[in-house]
Amino acid sequence: MNDPQQLLDNYINLPPGRCEAYLEPLAEEVRKLVRKSLVKRETSDLEDFEQDCLLAIWNRIDAIKRGAVETSIENIEAFVRRAVHNRYCDAIRRKRPGWYNLKLELLDTFSGKLNVKGLSIWNPEGSSERLCGYAKWEGLSKSAAGKCREISDDPRAFAIRMLSNRDPAEVPTVELVCRVLDWTRGPVPIDDLVSCIAVLTDVRDSEPFSIDAQPDGDADADSPVDWLVDPEVDVERQVVDSGWLDHVLSWFWKEFVLLAPKQRKAIMLGLTSEQVMAVVSTMGIAEVARALEMTPQRLASLVPKLPLPDIVTGEEIGIPARSVPSVRFKAWRRIQRRSRKSGVAVTFL
Repeated sequence: MNDPQQLLDNYINLPPGRCEAYLEPLAEEVRKLVRKSLVKRETSDLEDFEQDCLLAIWNRIDAIKRGAVETSIENIEAFVRRAVHNRYCDAIRRKRPGWYNLKLELLDTFSGKLNVKGLSIWNPEGSSERLCGYAKWEGLSKSAAGKCREISDDPRAFAIRMLSNRDPAEVPTVELVCRVLDWTRGPVPIDDLVSCIAVLTDVRDSEPFSIDAQPDGDADADSPVDWLVDPEVDVERQVVDSGWLDHVLSWFWKEFVLLAPKQRKAIMLGLTSEQVMAVVSTMGIAEVARALEMTPQRLASLVPKLPLPDIVTGEEIGIPARSVPSVRFKAWRRIQRRSRKSGVAVTFL
């Protein structure tokens, strides 16, 4: 039997002693699905990414089998694709935040969220690769990715010919996109366009900000495990004990509201929608909105879009996009120091 859905159903639903026979073939099918989902993704600089995906997927399957969660997996192939996609986005956001934020900006531009007319993004029939370009090109399936690579290989020539020798970094993003499309004369994959714009504007991600890594010599530069997990409490119990999690959330909120308003927004708008909803479920949406100095309706409209690109967060809190990581980093450092002193763990963050 090689049907991954049937293997999954048998493994989850059959009792101990009978389900073990399906474990190994299911593991092989899941691995095949993960590798299939990774075919068109660039993961060369993401160490052990495949193993990370497999671990996350099996953690979920195990939780369902143990009855720790009430949800089920109705379509294992779709579930694996979504799991890989989500972890890939998260990995890229952490590894290459500048590139990731640029991609989010371009996605908003092509999808119409920024009220830019004449551009479009679509999936050619039978392909999972999204193409973008002028709206009049929508539906075309032939990619002009090679022309994008020409620009990346010689950005100076492009600037002279298409930008009247202006510095690409000083050209508005929409105009720069249009000049690139004028050069390619056809639709291009969104990731190729992002990489092309990143080269032109010198977007670099040599050392992204992260609460998981701090400069050497910093008094708070311990491993995240040292402050995210209380060494006196069993790790598994910390993660699954809902009462303990409510305690952590309540503690976090008391520290959170002591931050400056801009720091609060920088942190909250940089979390995932699931993380923010965890806070909302404990504190209430009115309380969270009040701390962020916005209406509950405004907060509710933002949650599905989280985490926001730094350029959007900067507009929300009135600072340049390049300053957002610094504001967020300093806020997390304060919470980190306080959590170490209290012995509490903030595992969901």
